[in-house]
Amino acid sequence: MTIRTRLTMSSAILLVGAVTTACGGSGGGAPADASKDDFCTAQSSLFTDLDLDFTDPEAALPSEKEMADAMHSWADRMDEVGTPENISDEARDGFEETVKAAGDISEADLKSPDLDALESNMSEEAQKKVEAFTTYVNDTCGSMFGDLDVPEVP
Repeated sequence: MTIRTRLTMSSAILLVGAVTTACGGSGGGAPADASKDDFCTAQSSLFTDLDLDFTDPEAALPSEKEMADAMHSWADRMDEVGTPENISDEARDGFEETVKAAGDISEADLKSPDLDALESNMSEEAQKKVEAFTTYVNDTCGSMFGDLDVPEVP
């Protein structure tokens, strides 16, 4: 599995898995007045903290424990920074669910994720929230992979 594939899967777990957790996220107390720069820096910190080399397909992959620990740190950082004021209510709900899922994810969750099963358990409302948050992040901060050509997960 390439580093990009694992990161794509991990990102999908965060975004898809968020809506399969408890109703309501821990991000509800997160500030709603973050600057765009602070929000985008926090958003990209998951990959920065792992010190990944996206240009080398043979680069060492982080372990599932390292990924889970990084996601927990990311969730803490996002909960501390919060979101900018201009985020829609729907995208904010997606933020809250995503932060909750990242904080709750375990090493075991990352060992053999069944993304199809997670997606099939999502309600239409939950899908809309996750999509709204994903769109907000991409519109506000750009793609988390920059200009890299990220392959689809098989």
